Amino acid sequence: MNRRLLLALPAGLAASAALRAMAAPARPAPDLDIPICRGGLRRVAEVPQRDASTPEAADADYLEKVGLLEGHLIVGRRLLEAGQARLAVPHFGHPIRELYTWLEPRLAARRAPQFERELEVMEGWAEGGNTGTNGRFGDAWTSLAPKLAAAKRAVAPERLASPRFMLSHVAMMVYDVASDYGESIERGRIVNVVEYHDSMGFLAYAAQTAAEQRAAGRAATEWAEAADILEELRKLAYPELLPPGRLPTSVSSVRSRSDRIQDIAARVVA
Repeated sequence: MNRRLLLALPAGLAASAALRAMAAPARPAPDLDIPICRGGLRRVAEVPQRDASTPEAADADYLEKVGLLEGHLIVGRRLLEAGQARLAVPHFGHPIRELYTWLEPRLAARRAPQFERELEVMEGWAEGGNTGTNGRFGDAWTSLAPKLAAAKRAVAPERLASPRFMLSHVAMMVYDVASDYGESIERGRIVNVVEYHDSMGFLAYAAQTAAEQRAAGRAATEWAEAADILEELRKLAYPELLPPGRLPTSVSSVRSRSDRIQDIAARVVA
């Protein structure tokens, strides 16, 4: 397989309105080396996050990894649109070398299409210093969209239609947001920009998923409540595309949103 050696191991593709609201007017990228992804995705390889011995647990685990990958791509694309190719590179590289390695055999087992080539093209575009999302990047994005949708449809249909299952999925994604947000912080400041953007992308994916579920008309009240929590968190923790100079909120504050959404899931009719 044409996959480059991993040197350092540290979560609908249209950009959502919620993610676009994260972007502030362009300003210079922080003048620092871009640190490696130390946190969230390392758990994929090293720490079993749940018992996958049942079909439902296996579906939840699989869908989380797809969500992590899509969250990376969402924020990577947004960074390219903002002219931040250097900051975008990890969000196309990490999916290939961390998440896709885990997903590849599971995509095959679920008879979902493979999409490594599209990820490689996107990473190459960012590594080449290109900005914007036209040209080869745009072609790869267009090719990837139906494949990524098919990867999500590989989950059992009854679970994709279950508000309880999908709300729990969004709650887990917000837990991952909190984990990577925490990894971005040292001594009360955001110093790991990659981890900050990881968590931003995961939140954008969660908000996108909530919007899709609301549009489907299932458990409208509960999904509206979850969407409000996600938007509240976006405004609180991600006021701009680039990290603020001061820590916007605590890790416990972010994680509490995961708990609140899980509480909604627990009370909804399955």
